[in-house]
Amino acid sequence: MASHGSVVRNPGSWSCSQRRMTVMAIASPLGKVLEATGYLEQGRPAPGVRIADENRFERRSGQFAPDALWRGPSSLTVYFKYLTSPPGDDELSSWRREIWNEGFAPLLWIISPTTIELYNGFGRPLAQGDAEANRLHTFKIIDSELAALDELAGRLAMESGQFWLRNDSINRKNTVDQRLLSELSALERDLVADDLERGIAQGLIGRAIFTQYLVDRGIVDKRKLKRHCGEDTLPDALRNTASSRALFAWLRATFNGDMFPASMPMSRLRHKHFVRVADFLEAIDPGTGQHSLFPYRFDIIPVELISSIYEQFAHSHNAAHAAPDTSARKLGVHYTRLPVASLVLDEVMNGATGNETVVDLTCGSGVFLVEAFRRLVAIRSKGKPDRRLIRSVLYDQVFGVDISEAAIRVATFSLYLAALELDPDPHPAEALKFRPLIGSTLFIGNARDIETTPEGAALLLNGERRRFDLVVGNPPWTFKGKRGTAQRAKVAGAKSGQPRGEGFDFVLRALDFAHDTTRFGIILSAMPFFAASKTGAAAALDIVRRLSPATIVNLAPLIRWLFPTAKMPAVALLARCRKQPSDQLTVVNIPWSPSGEKSQTFEISPSDISTLSLAEWEKRPRRLKAAAFGCFRDIALLSSLQSDCTTLGAWLESIGSSWRDGLILGTPSNRTRSASAMRGLPFLENYEMENFKIPDSLSAFREPKAQWPRDKATFSGPLLIVKEFLNQSPRPITAVSDKDVVFTDAYFGAPVARKYEEAARVLSVILSSSFAAWFFLMTASEFGVWKRRLLTRDVGLLPIPALSTLLASKTGSKILSVEKRLRASTISDADWSELDALVADAYHLDAADRTVVQDGLLRAEWQWDEGRQFASASATTKADLAPYAESFLEVINSWLGVSGKRSMKAEIYDLPALSPLRVVRFVLQEPAQNPTISMIQPHGRLSDVLKSIGSRMDVPIASSLIGQRELRVHSKQEVVIIKPAARRYWMKISALEDADAVVVESFKGAAA
Repeated sequence: MASHGSVVRNPGSWSCSQRRMTVMAIASPLGKVLEATGYLEQGRPAPGVRIADENRFERRSGQFAPDALWRGPSSLTVYFKYLTSPPGDDELSSWRREIWNEGFAPLLWIISPTTIELYNGFGRPLAQGDAEANRLHTFKIIDSELAALDELAGRLAMESGQFWLRNDSINRKNTVDQRLLSELSALERDLVADDLERGIAQGLIGRAIFTQYLVDRGIVDKRKLKRHCGEDTLPDALRNTASSRALFAWLRATFNGDMFPASMPMSRLRHKHFVRVADFLEAIDPGTGQHSLFPYRFDIIPVELISSIYEQFAHSHNAAHAAPDTSARKLGVHYTRLPVASLVLDEVMNGATGNETVVDLTCGSGVFLVEAFRRLVAIRSKGKPDRRLIRSVLYDQVFGVDISEAAIRVATFSLYLAALELDPDPHPAEALKFRPLIGSTLFIGNARDIETTPEGAALLLNGERRRFDLVVGNPPWTFKGKRGTAQRAKVAGAKSGQPRGEGFDFVLRALDFAHDTTRFGIILSAMPFFAASKTGAAAALDIVRRLSPATIVNLAPLIRWLFPTAKMPAVALLARCRKQPSDQLTVVNIPWSPSGEKSQTFEISPSDISTLSLAEWEKRPRRLKAAAFGCFRDIALLSSLQSDCTTLGAWLESIGSSWRDGLILGTPSNRTRSASAMRGLPFLENYEMENFKIPDSLSAFREPKAQWPRDKATFSGPLLIVKEFLNQSPRPITAVSDKDVVFTDAYFGAPVARKYEEAARVLSVILSSSFAAWFFLMTASEFGVWKRRLLTRDVGLLPIPALSTLLASKTGSKILSVEKRLRASTISDADWSELDALVADAYHLDAADRTVVQDGLLRAEWQWDEGRQFASASATTKADLAPYAESFLEVINSWLGVSGKRSMKAEIYDLPALSPLRVVRFVLQEPAQNPTISMIQPHGRLSDVLKSIGSRMDVPIASSLIGQRELRVHSKQEVVIIKPAARRYWMKISALEDADAVVVESFKGAAA
């Protein structure tokens, strides 16, 4: 086979000489530990690892000076500290407090000549016993325990996410952002309960945080506090109303009026309000008066984290109390978590020069703007910013609009803090006065017409709209009903054609501020992209064509933790960020994983990325969903079926029938239409139907009226009935009633003539099969994306075999026999297997297509927690890797078998169950022999296995896995597959795809 390696370039940015120089400074025990756990590779820092003084600029502030750090996805960090003797508890607690305030470091390693101690970086600091309470594990520096440490928290365990599956005590419930959010919420509740308006309460809290930041940073010291308010500390100043007013007046004069506006109604603030804020800053329980440790260091908490916290804080409480037209939730606004901002900006700012201008038309509290500002400063200054450059970026390059004045003030606050944080010498305070941002670069108003208002006049330049290089944002998603749609049409002319929601309106509005090469990174509802309604799909396609080349990142599987208040799934639309054909859409599907949810990071592998031509999407709108949720084999089978088969909807139409929704009884006040025609008929209510079974003992329908009673013909038997929602399985629940039956809108049904009853029973079996579950995962409007629901148009598109031919065949007879038997018995796993095989026979599926369908059922089960957990569990040798290897060999050997000269065999590395990776090797045999699958006992640990493979094939395996997550490495005699341990990577359909890729890559290699 041709030599070819599917390997990414080592992403580490250091040269070899830099790494050698760095290693010379590493103490021997520290170096040994880092080497044993993969953070050093042959004496050199692995990708993401920084050593000694090189890492100091990576930290924000504080006294803790690690000897090494590893930084992974979404800034997750592990710190390493070497000492010749263990630190005292007070010193260790101080370090841990700093790390906790950073918010991104789950682990602190304390290394001494004989031991390694691991500490929880996410545990809230305690006044007493902090070190003991947060010590997780202790390891001796001996080979066996270093191996155990490597399995638990080595670099591969961190990179692969395996670490998070074995450490329940480390989670984000107690991280600085979650704790601060909780305490700010309690503080706000108390202030509001003490007769303070919510907006004023939030303004007071914002002032307090900003001022405490200045104190913690040393910009405002005790001398200045004493001089301007007569007190030594901020809490003391707050306990004296006159001191508070004097302090805030001085701060307003020193910095500027955006953060401390003169319009702030100080007269509404009472002594008790200031005291409650002082209690918060001193960690005094307002109920008991007891003191505890105030854990927060605002000079260390990242500004972007403060902005994100404040946005969550404002959204979670304003929604319940704001005026009806301004509630964030009512407007469809959902706060932007930092991982989303990072995902978008990583793409939008890829290759940026630092001179770009950026705008967010729905900026909220400025999460996107703060991070974009930080990145622009870093790029433009080449890592060495000064105040002049920082202020230049702040005043000239970062713009935002929001309808909420409170949100704009938080954005101002966040950008000011970021500018101070980036300033290498923020002294004296009097020299730090900011220009006002509101009305200059931040604008309060409706983005639809902001530049036509006095408040947004600065968005015009020489009478024309400003044009920006980068457009980012998370505009409102919520569908506000017919009234909202009418309002959109009135204001915006409904330019986007999006039938539900207004996200596309904001994208089109952003185009008014864009030029031909403006890059876009915007969070939108996923529904127009995947629901495949004609208007929604057309609107989505139009947006993508206007912005092409584009990438869609499906965030729907992560909605539970990424946008917990959202009622719709989300996508990220990234446009003009990378070179690709303009007539092609890149589709990225980010799968759910327990480690991703616990760490709040994205786990993206090459197999999660596909492409789709815009022409194909226009022709078949549902193909976008298949590209996101499926793979090449799925799409190939869909194409074959859709070209060779008629659809269920077309067949129903041919016999004079169609899908009909069930009766809506409604509330008593809404039951205004006569339902007398249905009285006395059996009444099928929710949860009463099982697969193939409708109870004989249904109660009779007795209601004289209903909200929507439907026509009596809807309920005329025989009836093929389908349950709208899927229960705990992706198999649709269907049955055939041979008599009239009234059913609710929990079902939809199709009445058929008596002569088609057998055909209906065959269709019931097909609809209950793994084939149908697979098809609906690939094509259904909502299942897999949002709700576990089937719509009539989804079921109507199901390809079906020629029913008359099937009924005349042995397969058809067997299907009817199985359906009859299952009507009267409990369905076992063996029954389902038999049924699935018969349906596959009915479609004449070959072995590979049966694998696609059967694994499609497993993938559809990921819509439930049990299925997701099963897919995320570690693959086992016999149950997962051996079937994977067998499927791979079937494809490869059928290709090699054309010449009859060569074949391949498989070797599965029998790694420990807790290993973060799995490795399978395929070896070429000449002459051809019967394929075998053998288990290989590895020599040494996983790291030794990877080094051995890398040395043999001349590939830096460990480095190449970073970011790539899964690897195919070729040589002339072998192919090695290396992937994370999770079962979802080792399904049989993955083997088919991997084998196909090897064949294609081999042809390319041979041609080269």
